[in-house]
Amino acid sequence: MTLPYRGTNRKRLGRGLLRILGRLFLPLLFRIQIHGAENYPKEGPLILVGNHNAAMEGALMAIFTPWQVEMLGAGDIPQEKITEILEALYGYIPIRRGHMDRPALQQALDVLQSGEFLGIFPEGGVWNPGQMRAQSGVAWLSYRSKAPVLPIGYGGTSGALDAALKFKRPRLSIRVGELIPAAKLPKGQGRKTYFEEYAAQVMDRVKDLLPDDDPALAVKLKDERFELPISAHDSAGVTQAIPPGRGITHPEALAKFFHRPMILKIFRFNLKLPIHALEQLHNKPTPAEIKKALSLVLDSITESYPYLLTYRFGPKESERMLQGLQELHTLADWAAENNLSLKIAPVRRYYSTEEGKEVVQTRQEITESWM
Repeated sequence: MTLPYRGTNRKRLGRGLLRILGRLFLPLLFRIQIHGAENYPKEGPLILVGNHNAAMEGALMAIFTPWQVEMLGAGDIPQEKITEILEALYGYIPIRRGHMDRPALQQALDVLQSGEFLGIFPEGGVWNPGQMRAQSGVAWLSYRSKAPVLPIGYGGTSGALDAALKFKRPRLSIRVGELIPAAKLPKGQGRKTYFEEYAAQVMDRVKDLLPDDDPALAVKLKDERFELPISAHDSAGVTQAIPPGRGITHPEALAKFFHRPMILKIFRFNLKLPIHALEQLHNKPTPAEIKKALSLVLDSITESYPYLLTYRFGPKESERMLQGLQELHTLADWAAENNLSLKIAPVRRYYSTEEGKEVVQTRQEITESWM
């Protein structure tokens, strides 16, 4: 059960100590530059908004602002151990993403209505850095509380923590922008449309504060498309026809799922599920192995984390993915019963702006870190 907000006294002493330690030790690991500190207002209520590409933005917001900030963060899936420890020490408002988590939003609103400071990362995650749309919660909170928004651009964060742990002392920048007036619904405009537009404008202002060479701004690919060839084979390697009704209705959506390593990592690393067969389809796992891994994924989505895909891909695409996972489970069951093997080869095609050519990716990537 989530406790109601109790003001900054809730963890004032612990947060103060963490902020002091952070200001002492982080400059030893990183070269940190702060620009626009004069834009920090002297009092709240205030919503601080930053970009979210890696692990460091939350720490930078919590440590290098003039006041203690109440943070709104992910509460829908288990976090990495180090993240859990730091979040437990500092404290934050966990929000279950993908639907209207009213208790969490009410706590956040209470912070602002108390005249205090709330930190938000409207992109809401790091599974597709630089290409994610802003969530409209920032607009709703600003509108309800009449709190202005302060955009902050955190540059150089992608891979920075990993580099710092290797004693490379990467450069980080914090650029504080000018205040954005509180959201105010124009007469005659729909609330949903306005909130989405306001949130997008806020993130545009944040991205304007990033260094021109920041990886988060680089459009590395375009015209991304997916295919999913699947074939069944007997023990002699002879291709067998897949019966009608056993195919995948939306193969492109399922191929996209298989080519999103940060999503698959959630099941393997955060949820501790043995789903390696789905990450290494090029190794030709058996139908039984595929079926077992799919069962674990489907059980997690349908029973424990119903918004896991919806939040990250939107309702229509996530519905297609879920249907594809269920259909592949049925297909793997059929193959196992008939002593057949399955060749599943998800294909990702895109135009690489860095290489200046189309890339065809057939092997899945596996990620271990988002630091």
